[in-house]
Amino acid sequence: MTVPRRPTRLGPYDVVVKIAGGGMAMIYLGRARDAKGQERVAALKVIRHELGHDEAMQAMFHDEAKILARLSHPNIAAHWEHGIDDEQHFIAMELLVGRTLRDVWDACKARKVSLRLEHAAWIAARVADALDHAHALKDEEGEPLNVVHRDVNPTNIFLTFEGEVKLFDFGLAKATGRRAKSSAGIVKGKLPYLSPEAIEQQPLDGRSDIYTLGTTLWELTTMRRLFKRDDDVETLMATRAGLVPDPRARLPEYPEALWKIIRRALARSPDERYQTAGELARALDAFVEEQETGDEMVSLTSEILDALFPGEREKRAMWLRHTSSSRPQRTTLPPPVPVAGVSDSIPPAPPPPPSKRPSSKHRLRKA
Repeated sequence: MTVPRRPTRLGPYDVVVKIAGGGMAMIYLGRARDAKGQERVAALKVIRHELGHDEAMQAMFHDEAKILARLSHPNIAAHWEHGIDDEQHFIAMELLVGRTLRDVWDACKARKVSLRLEHAAWIAARVADALDHAHALKDEEGEPLNVVHRDVNPTNIFLTFEGEVKLFDFGLAKATGRRAKSSAGIVKGKLPYLSPEAIEQQPLDGRSDIYTLGTTLWELTTMRRLFKRDDDVETLMATRAGLVPDPRARLPEYPEALWKIIRRALARSPDERYQTAGELARALDAFVEEQETGDEMVSLTSEILDALFPGEREKRAMWLRHTSSSRPQRTTLPPPVPVAGVSDSIPPAPPPPPSKRPSSKHRLRKA
């Protein structure tokens, strides 16, 4: 069996090393220089070699690239370019260095701590801002593209060491004019985060993403899974039933204002939810602003990543400096940096033992 070779160049990018891989795509670290000699490092998403001639896969990849090319928002992982080189389809994206929200949730769970409620609300508000931008996209003629992400969940929300919040992976996104069509009976998205209308295979709009973001926020503020059960059948039944426990039954200090926001986002009927993601973002920001400012939330995000994953920022910075100075064909490299850009990327290392830094109580709360 022939082992597929690693590409050495994709468009203007020298391919340095593989940094992640999933069932449908691989992610490589690439670097290029502009006319002024300045270097740019990118995450290069490439269809897996064995799927490269699959027309359905090519259509899905083309659709994702087309959507990404129109997205331009500080809370969405940036798309720089896409193309075909030596018969390999690729998308060049912003390289994000940090951790997914799922990594953060797992690390908090291991330490028996959780994010402050206003911090969790702020993160969700930034994702809602990103969704509002995506939902409002239009084509060249000014017609709505009707984009629906369909996969909003903690594994597709990224926190950077600089304190940024980024939504990524539009690979399952629905939009007008998509070349790839969903097969009858196939529901796209992760089972514990499906909206009622997605489960029933009804027409979807942006309000479905609002529901899945509401699920994420409920979990982030309670440190419990909402619909996830021991097996897929039980999970499907729980998701279909859509029963949302009031967090105040277990957490008496849980603010009624926050529960009111989440309860509306998780309304079973789309007509009873927030009608736009921007409306949800404004409601969350109004809750946050009673306690903290946006700048303080950015700093807090950065501090929490350093507290939960001590030393990782420096290790990854060193790794990136190493790859930037290496020749493309070099194979002896430090361990890869987990990045945003593919849902099933290289799993992170287990979280370190709880930090004993005295100031941690100001960043995190007891779960």
